[in-house]
Amino acid sequence: MQQGSVRKIVVVGGANTDIAGRSTAPLVASDSNPGHISRSAGGVGRNIAENLARLGASVSLLTAFGDDSPARELAHGCSEIGIDISLCVTVPGVPGSVYLAVLDDTGDMAVAINDMRALDALTPATVLQRKAALNAAALVVLDANLPEKTIHALAEEIGAPLMLDPVSVAKAPRTRAVLPKLACVKCNAAEAEVLLNAAEGTAAADLAMALHEAGAAVAIVTDGPRGVGFASASESGHADCPQVTIANATGAGDAFSAGVAFALAEGHGAAQAVALGSALAALALESESTVSSRVTPDVVVDIRRSWVE
Repeated sequence: MQQGSVRKIVVVGGANTDIAGRSTAPLVASDSNPGHISRSAGGVGRNIAENLARLGASVSLLTAFGDDSPARELAHGCSEIGIDISLCVTVPGVPGSVYLAVLDDTGDMAVAINDMRALDALTPATVLQRKAALNAAALVVLDANLPEKTIHALAEEIGAPLMLDPVSVAKAPRTRAVLPKLACVKCNAAEAEVLLNAAEGTAAADLAMALHEAGAAVAIVTDGPRGVGFASASESGHADCPQVTIANATGAGDAFSAGVAFALAEGHGAAQAVALGSALAALALESESTVSSRVTPDVVVDIRRSWVE
């Protein structure tokens, strides 16, 4: 795997085994549905890190692995892909994290359950033991699967630029207080509405501007097929999203975050970060896997070419 095209990015967050079941017909509640079940490596932080590694970035992951066989396979897989896991911890007596998703016949997620107990080991003290490595990064990416106290400690103690992915509507509120500390917040419209106590259906561009005004240097809000809103001190606006056939919606948001992180670490602005994020999200949506094998350094080359045309 080619690496080193950008300065070091450290991703702090979840790593788990993804189990996805996709129905072959419209889902029927409270019944057994025929379909296909797949198993792959996942976790928001790990997915972001894999996409970054596939793009050619120099990337480290800071997560907590369980001590069972699936967790060991997960850690080994990260190393094989090119993710540095030297900052990670192993939690004795705790199973590896698992994310279970049920997808409808269109590939969209109907419901999911996650068991992320291992991440409780990422306490402020444990994470800040790696403070020197975090401060040496060009960008530190946080996902809100982390304990709330750890997110706040990182925001207060780490001098490197911080990017945050709130992960879900349920976990977004724990990140509200750190908005003024962020170089970038990337979230979907539902998460942004919770962060801002905004009305449902608020336009993504308006949500992005409000998040920027709340303190985030760069704010990016995705809104599914309705596109992406973005705002910073120098630019703001709305971008359409690529039209694709969805094979699996799981992982698209993580791919988008990776594209944003890569662009920001290279010193590009919000609009360019959105362009690269959208390109990676489209590849993820078209892939049955959580992370698309079509993510390569060539994606960056193609996007950079479009920036100068």
